[in-house]
Amino acid sequence: MKKKVKIGTYSPYPLYIPKDLAKEGFVGETWLFANAKTVTIVHPRASLEEIEESLEIVLQDIRLRKKSEMR
Repeated sequence: MKKKVKIGTYSPYPLYIPKDLAKEGFVGETWLFANAKTVTIVHPRASLEEIEESLEIVLQDIRLRKKSEMR
């Protein structure tokens, strides 16, 4: 899944997410995993195992998108 979010430009830099993600439970406090190029927003009730599995699925999706762009 690919969704756009909006980050406010003034402190405290609020993050605005699509309504459908909020309805799936992406509300309140949660964790972000970030590096210099990407940020992963984690569902508040996700376990580390679920996060790992989800990130593997995201990598598979990215690889498929790269292949389709090359065609």
